[in-house]
Order: sequence, then structure tokens, then C-alpha cells
Amino acid sequence: MFTDEEKKILEKYVTSTEDNIFAIRNLQGMTGAAYARYSRAKGGFREVLLKEFIQDGNIDPQHADELIARVLVAYGDDSVGELEGAHVSFEKITMLAAKEIEDHRIGGSPIEQSTRYVLYDQKDSDGNWLYYKDPAILNSVFGKQYIETMDFIFQTYADLVAPLKDYFVNLKKLEEAEYDINGDGVKEKWADLTDEKDQKNFKQTYNFDLRAKACDTLRALLPVGTLTNVGMFANGRFYQTVISNLMTHRLPEMHKIAEQTSSALQSIIPQYIRRAKKDEYAEKYNQEMFTLAKRLFPNEKPEVPASLPDYQLMDFGEGLIFEKLKDQQLSPESISKAIQEARDVEEIATMLYPYTNVSLKTIRDKVGTMNAAEREEIISTYIQKRENRRHRPGRGLEHGYSHNFDCVINFGTYKDLQRHRMNTQQRQLFTTKIGFYMPEELIVAGFEDKVIACLEKADQLFDAMSKVDPEMAQYAVLHGHYIRWNIALNDRAAMHLLELRSTPQGHPNYRLAAQAMHKLISERSKWRGEMMKFVDHNDYYWSRADSEAKQRVKERQLDEKFGHSAATEE
Repeated sequence: MFTDEEKKILEKYVTSTEDNIFAIRNLQGMTGAAYARYSRAKGGFREVLLKEFIQDGNIDPQHADELIARVLVAYGDDSVGELEGAHVSFEKITMLAAKEIEDHRIGGSPIEQSTRYVLYDQKDSDGNWLYYKDPAILNSVFGKQYIETMDFIFQTYADLVAPLKDYFVNLKKLEEAEYDINGDGVKEKWADLTDEKDQKNFKQTYNFDLRAKACDTLRALLPVGTLTNVGMFANGRFYQTVISNLMTHRLPEMHKIAEQTSSALQSIIPQYIRRAKKDEYAEKYNQEMFTLAKRLFPNEKPEVPASLPDYQLMDFGEGLIFEKLKDQQLSPESISKAIQEARDVEEIATMLYPYTNVSLKTIRDKVGTMNAAEREEIISTYIQKRENRRHRPGRGLEHGYSHNFDCVINFGTYKDLQRHRMNTQQRQLFTTKIGFYMPEELIVAGFEDKVIACLEKADQLFDAMSKVDPEMAQYAVLHGHYIRWNIALNDRAAMHLLELRSTPQGHPNYRLAAQAMHKLISERSKWRGEMMKFVDHNDYYWSRADSEAKQRVKERQLDEKFGHSAATEE
């Protein structure tokens, strides 16, 4: 099919010049346009590459860039943008910024530095703790308080690492620990081992086991303003959306990240992010929705449930439907009308949710009593005047899932569950005012007073920052603080999330969340609960123990395969 000369040229860019199935290489930033072009060409990808992208035996960057621009115009850059991707590292960004980036569900695959495996007890090379410092904060009226509070919290965190490890060592001594260290299905104790490699693997597993428990416990103290790293592989359309949304955000950190992301991608997929800009439409409806929500729900203190954490599986508006029909003669038309009104009330309440500090039920009850004009005001504020198809409102319009959970959970649990993609999520502004999850270990080990001192300082800082900027005040919230978050998902997504997040190696908090959600689903629909049969309702105090032991077995198998010891983090 190709001449020897053409094959020699193509070998640099494809894995095979003859097979019908082949992979693309060395075409970063150009593959998407080439794919789009060959969707309307008679020949295959390799023919298109030779004919349109390669000149004199090589890719001509300037010619290729022009072709990409023309293809995007001719084919529609939204869809073509999904055919080209790039890896981007977002380093030393706050956990708040990480959530903003990861909230974009379609087209991106993130991996974030884990607070379950990484201790934040060391300062950087400049002698600073790992938290966000921006001129907008440092030069504000609360700048000094911010530094003092963050330094105090991080110093407390660091001071507790060693004594907490000692606490866990006393709780689970090396001689008493048991791990299936050789993969034979039987757990061994240290005294049972004679092989030097088994002893080394046992001790490594033991150290990781205790380290993970210390991380799981201490992360409750970490502020949302803690710096983290996120690695991302995503397509061009994803990055264009993320950059636009970060440009539109009110916080300076997001603007800086948008600028740096755009700059980084200019040398890789420049044509795919060229339309990224501030979204004035979204900015307007967000601002006006906050104003409207504050008028409808003026109480500055957030609604606090009777017990924490709290999970409410929302009904389908049966109460409103009953009220509308109880005095009417039933007919298909009257039933249909009542059901539609219940759906409208639910969707309008969902529109309001992220702009309030109350439960979804409270919002829905209020909307249910509103007249048509009052409801229309919310709808028109949310939707605004759309001037083109890209003017799309938020996720309030995604209402209609099988399971709709209104949750009050600590930030750490939210952070772990938020990464799931096949669902709709909305959160309210993070706050210190709902409550705090105090790990039992910190109380038993005698560190409760130190934690309370951190809580008091964080709460005082939150108050000072809230007076100036409620969104910026979120940096002062700790991982252990409770926040309100809504997640709606279908049966298949619920099955995936609840079975995955209840596995033994999971963090105790999000395991409890998965178990609670599964119980609520099972109470409503027995067969749905039964089909999610791999939800694990057992309790595992040393949650990482068996997983770490299995990892040692796999590492040993790799050592035997490759003939050397794999490098592992101590």
C-alpha cells in the first residue's frame, strides 16, 4: 500500500504501516485534527498524514498549525477538541483549587496527592509550611491572623505526628501484628518468619500500616488552603472549559492557575484552548443567584442536622403530590400535572442549593409554597438571557436521577467521594459553622485540647475572612469540618461508588458514608440494595493492613520477574 520511502516516514508516527489496527505516536497536538480530517477522507489515517500534514518527509509545525485551525473551523472545535489531549501537572495549588478543577467531570482524568499517604509535617526549602499565600490574603486586614493561624495549625499537625505514631505502635505492636506476607492465604506473625525477605516485607508492611493510620487520623487538621498536587490527562475541550471557568472564578488563585494552564498548553495544543475566556454569562447568574438566595434564606448560620454526619435520600415529591391531589377527583391529567409540579419544585430547589446554607429539603419546602411568579424569578435568574448555545446554566438542570443524597459530611470524606464522575454533584460554600469530626484516636491519645485550639483559631480566622470575602474564607476550613454536599446518581453509578468506597482499605469515614447510603437505598428498594451485593458493611480498624500485605506479595513477584528489588517509599 505504501512505498518503502513512505513506510520509513510513517514509522515515526504509527506503530504499524501495514496492520489495520495501529497506534499513533509523536504527534502531540496534531492527532485530533488529523483524525477529524480523515473522518471525511476516502483514505485512512496514514494516507491523510502523508498527504496533508507531512512535507518533505517531516511534519511542518507551521503548516500543521494552520491545518489544525482550518479543521477546527470546518468540523466544529467542540467535538474535535475531544480527540486531542495533554498531560498537565497542577502543583502547589490549594485543595480548594483542586476541587474546582476536578469538578469538571467530562474529558479529564485526575490523580491527586493523597492525604492518606503523605504527611504534611515538613516545611519547604524556603522554610514555609505547605499552605497558600497570596498577596490578596497577606495584604488584607486578616493577613497577619491568617499567617499566625495557619502556622499554628501546621505546627500542631507536625508536633502530633511522632506521638500519634507512638500511640499506634503501642496499640499494635510489631510482635502482635499479623499479615499474609507471602500470599499463601494464611496470616503470619513476626515470630513465624525466618526468611530475610519475608521479614523485610513484614516490617515494611507494618510501617506503612501505621503510617496510613496516622495520616488518616491527622488529616482532619489540614486546612482547605493546604497545597497539593494534581496530575491530569484530559482532552482539549476539557482544558478549554476549565480555563474559562477558572478565569470566571472570584478568587485570585483560580485566575493565576488559568493563566499558567493556558500558557503551558500553548506549546502543546494551542488551537484547542484558543476560545478559553472569562464567562460573563456564568459570572452574572452566579452573582445574582447568591443575592437571591440570601434574600430567600437570610439566616447567616448554616442549617445543622440533629446528628453528624447526616445523609438524606430525597423522596420524589410525594408530599407535594399528595397535597395537590387530596381534594381533587383523580384522573390521569390531574396526576400528571401534580407529578410535573413536584418535578418543577425539585429542580428549582436544586438550582438554589449551591447558593444557600440550608438543606435541600428546607429549600424544597419553601419552593413548594411559592406562587408561580416567585418560582419564575428563580428560574429567570438562574437561566438569564441566553445569547448563544454556549450560555448554559449550572447543574441544577440535571435533576432526575434515581438517587438524590443531601449529605452533611466532613471535607475529607467529600474530597474522596467527589472524584466519582457518573453523577451530578453540587456543594455549598465550605464553612466551619456546622461542626467538626473529631477522630476518636486524638481524644484517647490525649490530644483533644490541641485539636480544639486549632479549631478555635480556624473558626476565628473564618469569621474574619468571611466579613471580607466568604469564598476566600473557605481556605480556613479544616478537613474535619462538616460541609453540605449534594450528589445524585443512577443505580449503576451508585453500585460503582458504594462498592468501591466500602472496600476494607478505604478511609473509615468514606466507608461509613458508602454504608449509610447503601442502607438508605436498600430501605427504599430491596432489590436495588441486594444487587449492590459487594458493598462491605464490616468494620476494619487497620484498613490498610491487608492491602499493604498484598502489595508486598506483588512486589516480590516483580522482583522475581525482573531480577532486582523494586524501589519503594519508606
